[in-house]
Amino acid sequence: MTQRSKHPPSTTKKKLRASPAPASDPPPPIATISGWEDGVPFTRSVTRLDRWELQNADTLTVHLGTLDVRLAQDPHSPHLGGYVWVSSFALCSYFQSLAEEEEEQQRNGRDGDSDTRDSVRLDASSTWIELGSGVGLMGIVLAKLGVGRTIMTDIPELVPRMRANIEANMDSSSAGTVVAEPLVWGDIPSAERLARESPPDHILAVDCIYSEASARGLVETMDALAHQGTRVLCMSEVRNQAAQDVFMEEAKRLFEVVLMPTEAWHGRVAKHIKFDETLNFYMLRKRGRGEILDSLH
Repeated sequence: MTQRSKHPPSTTKKKLRASPAPASDPPPPIATISGWEDGVPFTRSVTRLDRWELQNADTLTVHLGTLDVRLAQDPHSPHLGGYVWVSSFALCSYFQSLAEEEEEQQRNGRDGDSDTRDSVRLDASSTWIELGSGVGLMGIVLAKLGVGRTIMTDIPELVPRMRANIEANMDSSSAGTVVAEPLVWGDIPSAERLARESPPDHILAVDCIYSEASARGLVETMDALAHQGTRVLCMSEVRNQAAQDVFMEEAKRLFEVVLMPTEAWHGRVAKHIKFDETLNFYMLRKRGRGEILDSLH
């Protein structure tokens, strides 16, 4: 009689150790910042938009794909335009995506998205005027992306630093030209003179909606600069909802105003540029005189 084994052959398969999941690449730096903390100098990379960290720097290099923009700022400035704000990073990335899409479409001999093309022009024949330019990030990026002429404006106290930042970033090989000029909101004669000298295809205002008191002056300055074909782009972090409401009320007197749904623009912001702030993106077109008069009745 055959004796059975006390230990029958095992049918259990040998377990294979799972390979560790490949480590995901760290996000690319959004900026490299330098400054002082507790009397000690520092330089470090920033991979997430943090208003306080960015505004604490004396200098920063903003990284936008293949573009680098070097900026000096004053973390102790009494003026809100003395340092960078989160909205600028998001909108710079949005513009860069539009420029790249347009370049690819031209290479492939295809027409671009007509709605976007008609709304935003980033070509060598376009003229942009920016309000509240601060340290100059947006205007310098527009020039590097190929906008023919960009005029940055802000209060007189901020113009020297803007001009220094232009000097640090632009040279004879730059695609477009950019200049900095003083312009105070509500100074309608100066705004009208600037518009006559350089009629804008676009007016840009980034993080300029911060108080109810300044909203009317901002809108009236936009109106003085704009002609019938001008498109106004305005992005603002919502820190004061009352200020946003007053801006919208004032703007609707003189412009057709669209508050862009987030899904309409956020997909064109690079995925590694993350922020927690609520950003409103407005597009405005000047209304005809008849439309304005009709709205008053």
